[in-house]
Amino acid sequence: MKNNLLFFKVIPRQAIWGGNRVRKYFGYDVPDTTGQVWAFSAQADGETICQNGSFKGFGLKKLWEDYPELFESKNKSFPYIISLVAPVDNLSVQVHPTDTVAKKLGYENGKNEAWVLLKTESKTSLIYGSKIPISDLLKGIKSQDFNNIFNSQDTKQGDFFYIPAGTIHGLGKGNIAYEIQQSTDLTFRVYDYERREKDGRARKLDIPDAIESIKNSNPQNNTTLNFVHPKARDLINNKNVSVREYINNESFVITNITVKGRFELSKQGYWLTTVSEGSGKLNGAKIQFSDNFIVPATTDKVILEGNFTLMITSEKRTIVEGS
Repeated sequence: MKNNLLFFKVIPRQAIWGGNRVRKYFGYDVPDTTGQVWAFSAQADGETICQNGSFKGFGLKKLWEDYPELFESKNKSFPYIISLVAPVDNLSVQVHPTDTVAKKLGYENGKNEAWVLLKTESKTSLIYGSKIPISDLLKGIKSQDFNNIFNSQDTKQGDFFYIPAGTIHGLGKGNIAYEIQQSTDLTFRVYDYERREKDGRARKLDIPDAIESIKNSNPQNNTTLNFVHPKARDLINNKNVSVREYINNESFVITNITVKGRFELSKQGYWLTTVSEGSGKLNGAKIQFSDNFIVPATTDKVILEGNFTLMITSEKRTIVEGS
C-alpha cells in the first residue's frame, strides 16, 4: 500500500439551510436536504470509510490509530473535519470555541476553521467579524439586538478565509466552499435569521458560550479584516503546475495544486485531497472531480498527469519541486 491512494466516501450532513446544491454540483448521491458532506472525518457520529485496497471498509479513526505510518503525525487523534459545503440559505452567524472554552467543556482544544470558495454566484457574501467595537458587539449579542452589528463581506470564486476560534462568521447562500476545521465539532450559534425548527420551536442560540469565546479570542479577529484574505504564497508556478499555499500554521496547512500536463513532486507527510476540478492521474491512479482520497505519508513522490485542481489539507510539511 506504500504508493496507493486511499479513497473515501462522503457522509451527507442534513441542515435547515441545505438543499440540492451539494448533489447537483458535486454529483454525490445524497438527499436534497444536504447542507454539506464530510469528506474526511473520524468523528463518532460520522466516520468516513476507506473504499479501496487492503484497507477497504476501514474507518479513518481505525486507520489513524492502528496504522500511524500512513500519517506520521504527532497528534493522538485525527485532527480535522474536511467538508464540502453548498448552502441554499445563509448559515447561522456563529463562533467556534477557543482552547480555554473548549477545555472547560471537556474537549482537548478549540477550533480554528478556514474556507476556500470553489464557486460563487453573481451576488454572494458572508459574515465575518463585527462592524462595531467589541464591547458594543458583546452587548448586542447578550441582548439579542443583532441589527447592523455584523460585517458582511462580498465573495468571489477562489477567495480564502481564515477563521480563528472566537471569530464571528457565517457562510452566505450561493457560496460553495471547501471547509477545513479542527476536529472539535462544537459550534456556538449567535443569530439564525429567526428561523424555526420543523416543530415550530425557535432555533437554539448559544449566547453565553459564544460571548465567552469572543472574549477569549484576539480582539482583532472581530474588529478588522486582517484574516479575511491572507495572501497565498506561490511555491511553484510553471507551465505544467502551480502550487499555492494559502496558510501554514500549527492548526493546518492548506494548498492548491493545479496541473496541466505532467509533473513530479516530492512531498512530506500525508495529504487529505479533494479534486475540485478536472480529471487525470496521480501515481497512475485515475482521479476525477469530487473524488476524496488520502495520499499517505509513506508516499514521498507523486506523479501528476492530466488537467485538474487538487485541494489539500495536511499538517506542517513541505512540497519540493520535481520535474
